[in-house]
Amino acid sequence: MSRDRDPAALLRWYPSTWRDRYGAELVALMEDDLDGRSPTLRFRVSMAASGMRQRAHSAGLDGKGARSETAVRSGALVVLASWSALLPGGAAFAKASEHFDVAIPASGHGPAVMAYQAVNFLALTGALLVFVGVAVACPATIRFIRCGGWSTVRTPSTVAAVLTGAAGLATIGVGLWAHHLTVHQRNGGSVLYGVAYVGWAFLLAGTLVAWTWTGLALARRIDLDRNSLRIEARLAVAVAAIVGLTSVAVGVWWLAMARGAPWFLTGARPGTRPSVVTVQLVSIEGWMVAATAVALYGATRAIRSARTT
Repeated sequence: MSRDRDPAALLRWYPSTWRDRYGAELVALMEDDLDGRSPTLRFRVSMAASGMRQRAHSAGLDGKGARSETAVRSGALVVLASWSALLPGGAAFAKASEHFDVAIPASGHGPAVMAYQAVNFLALTGALLVFVGVAVACPATIRFIRCGGWSTVRTPSTVAAVLTGAAGLATIGVGLWAHHLTVHQRNGGSVLYGVAYVGWAFLLAGTLVAWTWTGLALARRIDLDRNSLRIEARLAVAVAAIVGLTSVAVGVWWLAMARGAPWFLTGARPGTRPSVVTVQLVSIEGWMVAATAVALYGATRAIRSARTT
């Protein structure tokens, strides 16, 4: 039977532990239901949705019957993922706000600069908190690797390391190139540089995803003690707050620029008052608000479950 017609192939949507226990029974039920027919698109979507629900349940993300330790771990990992997702938005904001302080008049200078500095401070604080969380998990990680766990995270670690090296070289190259360009060329005047910059941004995003993938793969497998879990839960709450405050700070900067120098937001002629609602800023703020919602959900799951551990 081809893979497209084999209902057993749909088991890939379910977590491995669930497949080991219930997989054979589910395949038998699917074969009876299909009666020799090839699975339809609707059938495949239904099985995929069921499998993803089971993955969420196994990870303790749906709040139904998960052990408190599992729920703390999964909630903290959700916050970590949301913080990682926030970083590309922060990078896009840094590009969009480049040299804003030159454009805005003195009357609106204070609020915009304060909001911009707040974003930078929050970014550094969030990174510090994440590193603290990594440090807390280090002893358990070392034990896991010494017990033969390296094989389970070798692939994501190797991919992350290779991408990090490539991103480092690309950063040096783009930086040296930008140093020899004019402001106009760096901001859309050079198509070739623009393409290289976008490629560099995607490479950085890929590196971030790879390290996040590695971190999640490790965190799902290591055995944290009760005190470590409680610390991770509190850190998750703090990082979620950082994500939310960053979203607010970007919104304040947007409002300050809209009042003081709206032309800067669209690249229009100074002194004009174009619409301040741009696709770029709406996308950045929307992305950050979505990351905030996810982070708050994860933090709530982690801290509530930590109280029962």
